[in-house]
Parts: sequence; C-alpha cells; structure tokens
Amino acid sequence: MNRPAVCVVVPVYRAEATLDRCVQSVLSQKVAGGVGCVLVDDGSPDASGALCDAWAARDPRVQVIHQEDRGVSSARNAGMAAADSEFLVFLDSDDALRPGALQAALQAQQAAPGDFVLWHYTTGEADPAVAAPDADPRPPQGLARLWLDCLLAMPWNKLYLTDLARQIRFNESYTLGEDLQFVLDYIALLQRQRPGFSYRVVRSPLTYYNCSQTGTLSTRYHANYCEIWPQHFSKLNAACLAAQCPAEDLRLLHRAELTVYAEGVADILRRDPAPLDGLKRDKAAAALRAPWLQTLLEQMRAERCYSAYYLPCRWRSTRLVYTMAEAKRTGSPLYGKLDWAGYYLLLGRLRRD
Repeated sequence: MNRPAVCVVVPVYRAEATLDRCVQSVLSQKVAGGVGCVLVDDGSPDASGALCDAWAARDPRVQVIHQEDRGVSSARNAGMAAADSEFLVFLDSDDALRPGALQAALQAQQAAPGDFVLWHYTTGEADPAVAAPDADPRPPQGLARLWLDCLLAMPWNKLYLTDLARQIRFNESYTLGEDLQFVLDYIALLQRQRPGFSYRVVRSPLTYYNCSQTGTLSTRYHANYCEIWPQHFSKLNAACLAAQCPAEDLRLLHRAELTVYAEGVADILRRDPAPLDGLKRDKAAAALRAPWLQTLLEQMRAERCYSAYYLPCRWRSTRLVYTMAEAKRTGSPLYGKLDWAGYYLLLGRLRRD
C-alpha cells in the first residue's frame, strides 16, 4: 500500500458495540491520496480485538496492533509510531468521522499550508450539517479562546503533521487530561518549526463525539483530580502567556479554571471512597489550601475577575464549595442566589464579565 495522505489512529478498548461504525466512518472517507487506519487493541477483554483483525483481513488499508492493557495514551503512542502518512488524525473507537470530514480538513489545510487545522464536533449522530472546508483563521494570540471554546483540550479534532507529531508522545503517567498536554506539546513544537503560525478552525462539525460513553467529572471519579489539573492548567497558562493572549481571554480562562478546580473539590466530598466523612473533608480542605489555588485566586483579584467560587475558595470553606457545586449540578436556584450574594459582598470590586 502506498503512503496514504491521512492515517487515522484509533485506540480500541471494550468497543464491540461501536467499533464497526467507527472504522466504517474512516474507510468511507474519499480523500485524494487515500486513507489509512491503525487500530490499536489495548488488551480489550471483549471481542474488540477479533473485530479489529476482521477489518484488517478484508481491507488492506487497516493495520492492527495488539498490546497489553496499558491505557489510551500508550495505545495512541503505538498507533502514532506505526502511522505512515503525511497527516495524522486521532479518533476514539466510540466516535466517528462524519461523511467528507477528512477531505474538508485537508482542503482547509491546503488553503493555508502553514496553519494548524482544527474543527468543531457534534454530539448528534444524525446531525445534518454538511462537512465543508470553510474555516475561520485565528491568530496565535487566540490560544486561550480555543480552550474556552472547547476546541483545544481533545486530540481528535485536529489535523497533525505525522512527522512532527511523532517527535512527541502522550504522557502515559497521566490518567486525566493527558490530551491537553499532548496538544500543547505539539503547538510548542509547531511554533519552533513554523514561528508565527496561525490556527484555522473549520466551521463544520467533522467528528461525531459520543459523549454518552466518555468518562467525565460527572460520571467518573478521579482520586487525584485536584493534583492533576493544576499541572495541566499551569502548562496551559504558560503557553497562553507565551502566545500573548489578550487580558480579557486570560481573565475568562482563569475563571473557568477555578470552576473546574472547585467542582473537583466538591467531587471529593461527594464521591471519594474514603471510609469516613472526616477523611473526605480533610482531603477537600487540603485541596483548598493548595499553593496553585492561592496563586490563581491572587491572579484573579489582580485581574478583578469574579467567580461564584471565588469567596468560597478564598475562605477555604469546603461546605460552601460543596453547597454551590451541588446547587449548580442539580439546577437549583440556590446557586444563583449564592453567586450574587458573593458578588455583593465584594461590593462589585470584581468584574462578572
């Protein structure tokens, strides 16, 4: 098989129900130069590995790697090492590429060869939007805004240069947020290779994202959540400062970071497996004393950036953080009341916008 224009890397684990749809969505793509697909069976205990082999047996464009269960980062690294193409795309086995997605991404890339192409996604499997290459340019200073627009943190809505991407790896020591680390490493590498590059965001949703199958804060508990995310956010903030993101975007970014962290603190009280409530409270209280959080709060005060969680975190009140997070999670009007109460207690000295 000749070197394809695009290779799609798919980590596979417990994907019996969705793998056929995923692979079919890749192989049905019509792309000048052709498409390849690397399926990495990450020690899946179901029949996913056999399904991968069946696809490879009937389509020479499919390559299969079997490995022990080492996690999604290891699977992506293995697939990336095996990819032989000009461009690389990641796809999760419970998601799918929309018809015409790869051709649209490639056309957007051809229109601006030096840019980093990203695209929107849809959570509706039957979304009628047509994949088109129309894209909006965004400057390097738009990095924080990409995160705020939910376009940055995932690896599967981007068109990578294979030779460049293979110079870095997904960090296999992380079990949460490792995707953002990889994307930031790729952007840093791209900046060194192509100083002053821009982003190009395809307007059409090119990936179907099956959010019902993905573990998130609302469905999975991570015991080290409040240790991991400060590391990711520190790296993101450093990248945004280096990119000279505008102060307005940084303010919004910091507010979002505080929300993510505070709701992680509340999740300790809600779902930590510690046998005693006192141990949960101690763990949550320790998270509220974290130096990273204190630095963020000072930064927000200097920026005059208000958040509903600002005072609860400043006061290190686990009870108030939990009450607000629960009210927000359940849609209770109490959240809005506490939000405005905090704003008025600060006499409007911080900005809500």
